[in-house]
Amino acid sequence: MYEWLETEISEIKTPKFHIIEGNKAENYLHIPTGFLSSLPPSYLEFITKFGGAKLYQRNNYYEVGVLNPPQEKTLNNRDKLLLVGYFDDSKAYFISSQLIPGTESPIYELTEDGLEKIADSFEEWFIIRCTDVRESYDEKEWKEILNGPKPFTYEEQAIVEARRKFQWQVVEFDKNRNVKILVTNNSNLVLPYLTIGMRTKNPTQDGQVWESGIYLKVSNIQPGKECIIEHQIHQPVFIPDNTEFFQLAVPVPEERYKYWEFLKE
Repeated sequence: MYEWLETEISEIKTPKFHIIEGNKAENYLHIPTGFLSSLPPSYLEFITKFGGAKLYQRNNYYEVGVLNPPQEKTLNNRDKLLLVGYFDDSKAYFISSQLIPGTESPIYELTEDGLEKIADSFEEWFIIRCTDVRESYDEKEWKEILNGPKPFTYEEQAIVEARRKFQWQVVEFDKNRNVKILVTNNSNLVLPYLTIGMRTKNPTQDGQVWESGIYLKVSNIQPGKECIIEHQIHQPVFIPDNTEFFQLAVPVPEERYKYWEFLKE
């Protein structure tokens, strides 16, 4: 049923463009009681073969996702739903009352106007949404994805090495979401920016742990010097009592876009 996806995964040489979790039998234990036998065949076949999945990475997010196990939700304190996937910002659901053992069931996305039927089955929805994403790439972009990222140039590798030698420490993060960070340049280069990670320590009211990054303008810090850099945090979910800043991993070619150090000024 999903041979085309297996072929696509095998052809793509860009790491992390598709993330397949693999089927984990214990996940079945976490599917809401009474729903396992009612889940539609095409959804069950997908999670049996692939487990959960995050597909078509673009910048910092994946455009299509499949959840394993599904999540039980309630809409308007009335309709029972099962969240089984997402497309861009839209989440995809089965309506629990429509689930009949051994048969396919319509799949819906939640819009401003309520639930909108997208397809008559999970497989149909999945193909529609994957096709939508594929068609958003032009021929050149898709060829680059198939071939994988270009290795770092000599100049880019020098930036990677210089970045390792920068040190930073949060000095202050006030109630107006202004953060002051002491940055020390122990490298032999001047970088335009220094990218560091930022995330919420605990889930916010929507139940999510948010993760992002900030890009400190450090072009005025010469080798061997230090300076306090001020930065305004605009996202309201990041507040002093529930935010931590962290060191990002060493950059790799396929994740250039995450690091402002590689921008050309």
